[in-house]
Amino acid sequence: MTLMLFSNVLNAAEVRKCVMGGEFEAALLKTSMILEPFQVIVAANRAIHLHRIKKMMTKNVHSEVLFSLSPSKNISDSFRKFGLADNETSMFVVIVNDTDGSTCQAVIDRVKGQLTDITDVGKYSDLPTIQKVYKISETELSVCSAVDAVVSRISSKDIVTV
Repeated sequence: MTLMLFSNVLNAAEVRKCVMGGEFEAALLKTSMILEPFQVIVAANRAIHLHRIKKMMTKNVHSEVLFSLSPSKNISDSFRKFGLADNETSMFVVIVNDTDGSTCQAVIDRVKGQLTDITDVGKYSDLPTIQKVYKISETELSVCSAVDAVVSRISSKDIVTV
């Protein structure tokens, strides 16, 4: 699995169309909904597991990563809240099973933006929106971190609906 963060992106709509048109397979995530790379790794692990046991709810493992990030069981709602919008200036990219690196290179070649360290994703996080979407209370944040709260919801998505 490859994770990439791009900042100062000028062509999010074009990159999104490439994925939707099948030019390359990747999950394009809205950075405002990502606190830390660990959150994405947990969602990707869940998606890969569901792919292997043939229990995915979406068409491919990359869309399943996006769906797994969301506490909602509504696929359209998940894509709207967590998927890259055309006007975004930063993007978090997840690529699964790119053994030869060709998809990674295709994304790097296509994105007009700066490849940035993935640990910088927190700079783009919108904590109030994340708290609202995941229904994280201030009381809960007094006993655990926001990323712990989010990861617990991703991990228990099939058991508990927020």
